[in-house]
Order: sequence, then structure tokens, then C-alpha cells
Amino acid sequence: MNEEAGIFGATYLRISRDKGENEDTLQNHRELMQEFCAEHDYTFELYEEIVSGGKHNLEARPELQRLIDNIERYQAIFAVSLDRLSRNGLVSQQIKQLCIEHRIKIITPSQTFDLAGSQEDRLLYDVSSIFATMEYEMMGRRNKINKIQRARRGEYVVGKPAYGYRRNPDTRRLEIYEPEAKVIRYIFKLYQEGFGNRKIADILKREGYKSAKSNSFCPSTIGRILKNPVYKGTVVFQNRKRIKENGEYRYKLLETVITEHAHPAIIWPEEWEMVNRQRVKPGEQTVIIREKPADKTGTTMLKDLLFCGICGRKLVIRRERHGVYTIKPCGYELPDGIEKCYNRGMRLKFLEEEVVSKIQAHKQRLQAHLQLLQQQELESISVGHRESLARITAELKENERKQSKLLQLGLSGIFSSEELDSKRQTLVEQGQMLLDTREKVLQQMQDMDEQPFTDRLTQTIRLLDEFQYQTAEEQNEALKKFVKRIRYMRTMPEEVRKLSTRNTKRQAHPFSYTIEYF
Repeated sequence: MNEEAGIFGATYLRISRDKGENEDTLQNHRELMQEFCAEHDYTFELYEEIVSGGKHNLEARPELQRLIDNIERYQAIFAVSLDRLSRNGLVSQQIKQLCIEHRIKIITPSQTFDLAGSQEDRLLYDVSSIFATMEYEMMGRRNKINKIQRARRGEYVVGKPAYGYRRNPDTRRLEIYEPEAKVIRYIFKLYQEGFGNRKIADILKREGYKSAKSNSFCPSTIGRILKNPVYKGTVVFQNRKRIKENGEYRYKLLETVITEHAHPAIIWPEEWEMVNRQRVKPGEQTVIIREKPADKTGTTMLKDLLFCGICGRKLVIRRERHGVYTIKPCGYELPDGIEKCYNRGMRLKFLEEEVVSKIQAHKQRLQAHLQLLQQQELESISVGHRESLARITAELKENERKQSKLLQLGLSGIFSSEELDSKRQTLVEQGQMLLDTREKVLQQMQDMDEQPFTDRLTQTIRLLDEFQYQTAEEQNEALKKFVKRIRYMRTMPEEVRKLSTRNTKRQAHPFSYTIEYF
């Protein structure tokens, strides 16, 4: 009799397009888990998504995040295999901790992991997660090497083909798609006639031209088209590596592969070079114009942090003649190309007052979180890593013993030289994999060391303690250390918008905002 019959859980399904999987694979996994759960009398709620399992940021995996948010409702998590939950060590450990805290089992068709009740299962989970992470990284390296070689041959490997081209599935090279290529030529012609990006976008919209993703071209799209070397027949591939520096992740450029004459050019190379020489000059002038001294433009508390809550563009803070700062209305063209953004502005001080109140509340949350971390000290994670390290060390010693024993058996003539070489090579490969795994565990222990994180929390709390006594410049610098962006939105009915900015009804019209923290 099945002791686990009647369990209610969450079935999590994930596939990755990076591995060539598609909706058919997802359907196969869905049917497999439905049959498995029906056979064992399990009931479940379904979570499924198409995303890479190596993502370290849960924001990039909304369905997994939703499952975690609802974790208290379930007795188990059902999955096709562990690597479908995650191929990232940090995410795997987060899931493990949640399962231990809430006494939730992870059940796959081949294995049940009772992480809260079995030390053996915790060790097996850790080792399986490490191997899944290693396999993901090895696949990533192989794919990157493959892309570099293909880019050098002139194949297009950087995602969806640029507007004006289609990718030949046999040659993997770009071919001109004339209905769009004529628009590209028209854009370059207009630019050479002296029109800027915004004016070119207006002309294209007026004449009915549509971009690949929306009803019209926007100025930023025109800028990207003009500087894209693909239109002169060049393939550019950037080999980047994600690294951790000063406690934060960023991408480091390792190599840029440039292959000239890789595919037919829509714009003659000489013409493309001439246009981009013209583009650099006004760009350099813009930098000079924008880099005004602080005593001319002033620095406000929210400088470079405000973004439109409707279209996502960066908002402009303007100092009026009488010295009052205002948030300028957005006014960018919306993605549908039909209308402009309707986000309205207001005096900056009203938003600043709200933000100050909000970050003080944020300080209280940080203090509570810091106290909790200091109490827990992440001991269970640390113990799990130490147990994994001890097990791997024991397996390494056993591997060395087997190699030594194999040598003795070879000298005794029990194995032929060919058999001896084959068995020795197998043991050497296993030993190397264990060494790699041990290095991975040590790196994870370093990455998950709670001290840098608590240090950052302490530093942020200290900044907030001193915040009210700082100048606007100091406040702005402090905010940028823990605030990613502030999304501001203020929409008005037409009858209110038409009123004077000095009208009390218009001034009192409400606004909303959200703060995104690092």
C-alpha cells in the first residue's frame, strides 16, 4: 500500500529552448506527471514555464517564484527530475531550505527526497544538484564554443535576424528580405539627407511603414538600425562571461568575433561607414552639452532613478527658472506607435517626500531581516555543504584506493594491458569529476557565505540612519547603492489635464510609484 497516497502538491514542469525543447516536450512531461500522480493517488496544482534552469534570478522564473510564494499550501513538489527544478546551485539550496522548513517532500518518478527527515536524502540532493549545475555549465561552454566557430564562418548566431533579413535554415546565413530591406535603405537615405532619428520615425509612421514588433518605428529603433553592422554584411558575436565582482554579478566581455562579408549587404560598406562617422560627431557634441557642471543643473535626491510607470522610459527632472524642480511629462511614443505616453509630471518635492517615508519603512524591514539572519546564521545550509564535502572527500580516497589496487592486480597479471588501461582511465575520469565537484562545493560555500550579505544589510541601514542629515547629492549617491529604479505614474482625465498647472484641482490629482530595490 502506498503510504504517501492522497498527498496534495505542486507539479512543476520546465523546459528550455536552449536545449532545442518545445511545447511538444512540455506536453510529454505534462502527460507523464499526470499519469504518475494518478497512479499514486496524488493531487496537484500545475506550474509550468519555458525558461533556462540555470537562471539564478527567480524574477526570470515567474512560475517557480509563484510556487515558492504558495509553498505552505503543499505537502510535496512533483517534478520529472531534480534538474527540472533548477540547474543553479543557489536556487537549488533555496528550494532545499524551503522544503526543510515546511517539511515538504520532492517526488520524482524515480526518487523521493525527504529533505526534512533524512540526512541521506539531503546529501543525495546536494550531490545531484551539483552535478546538474556542472552539466549545465558544460553545456553552456560547448554551446559558446560552437557559436564562436559558427560566427567565424559567417553564420548568424545572435538570436532573431535583424529587420531586413531572414536566416537560411540550411546555410545558417542571412539572406536579404526585400520588402523590409527597402525600408532600411530608405532610413539610411533619409539620414544622409539630414533628418534625425525622431524625424525619420515620424516620416515612416506617416507613410505607413511598420517595424517588426509594432505598428511603427520609434527613434531608438532608428538609432539601432543605423549603427548595426549587420547591414553592411558583417556578423558580430560577443563572447561574454557572467562574473561576480564586489558581491555583484556582471557580464565581462572576453572576445568579440567580427566576420566581414558574411552575407549580402543591404547598405554598401562605404555608405555605412560614412553614415556612422556622421553619427559620432553629434553624439560627441551631445556628451559635451549634457555634462554640465552641478552648479548649473543641480543634483536632486532622485537624479537618474526615475522611470515611467507606463512605457518604462527614463524620466527627466527639470529645474524651472524659479528654482523649483519638476518631473517632466513622459511624452515618448508608446510601443503600439499610435499614441504618445500619457504619463504626466508634477513638482518633484511631492514624490521626494513619499520616497523618504517609504525608505524609512524599508529600513525597519531590513533591520528585522538582519536580526533574523543573525539568529539563524544559515547554519543548515553550512552543515549541508560540509556534509557534501565530507562525502566527496571520502569518495576521492576510495577512488585512490581503487587505483592503487588496480595497479597491484595489473602487476599480478589478472588484467591484460588493454583492460588495465581502460579501467585505469575510468577511475582517473571519475577522480577528476570528484575533484571538480569538490571545487564546486567549495565555491558555493564561498558564494553563500552570509557575512558579505549581512555586511551589505548593515551598510544600507547605516546609510538610511544618516539619510535625513545629508545633502541632495549625498542622498542621491546613497539611494543608488540600494535602489534600482523608481517607477512613477500619474495619469489624468482630459478635463483635469487641460487645467492650468497652478490649478489646485490639478495639483491635488493623485500619483503612484513603486520602488525597486537591488
